[in-house]
Amino acid sequence: MDTNVIITIKSLEYDGYNGTPGTEIETIQPGIYKYIHGRHIIIYEEPYDDTIQNPSLFTKNLVKISSDSVSITRRGQTCADMFFKKDYHYSGTFGTDGGTLSIPIDIITSDLNIKENTGCIDIQLSYSLELSHDYISMHTIYINIHFLENTKKQ
Repeated sequence: MDTNVIITIKSLEYDGYNGTPGTEIETIQPGIYKYIHGRHIIIYEEPYDDTIQNPSLFTKNLVKISSDSVSITRRGQTCADMFFKKDYHYSGTFGTDGGTLSIPIDIITSDLNIKENTGCIDIQLSYSLELSHDYISMHTIYINIHFLENTKKQ
């Protein structure tokens, strides 16, 4: 059964080693929610920065949530595979819209909180990002999945 949702993702990057808050990015998009094999699945599209000049540029996103982990897969103008689980070290890749360049990244999740409430799911996770085993920055991501009323498909 598919359910319409609104997904809000807010990402805060902390600069370098000193931990001062830096860049904050937020996106709010409509999406589709499914519950499959004990996991929450959210599918949504995110417009690319250049959507005004080229409205066909979107990144397709897949968020999978289990009781103790979150994975995010992005395909399109930006490609990335990210996996978050408390105290887990994940090695993945990040692809740019420049083509075949694929950059190896390391994600070390230091905190992950998943709260399932009536009508929404709230997630807060913190992780450090490394590039070729060199520390780049710390990040905190807040994800809210808000279920829309009367939108369940039979």
